[in-house]
Amino acid sequence: MPIYEFKCKKCDNTFEVLFLSGSDKPAVACPSCKSKKAERLMSKFGGKIGNTSSAGCSSCAATSCGPS
Repeated sequence: MPIYEFKCKKCDNTFEVLFLSGSDKPAVACPSCKSKKAERLMSKFGGKIGNTSSAGCSSCAATSCGPS
């Protein structure tokens, strides 16, 4: 069930819409002004790439999580 973020072109409100399936394409309306002129925004996501700590991690004694 993907959640998409939209921005209303009329009032600049940013809001999220839950789609019940990947093929579901419901009409999107701004919850603030009820306008149907909204654009889907690029989603932000969190993640960690590589080792961002020089102190190592708590699960082992290594100082680097990279390949040896």
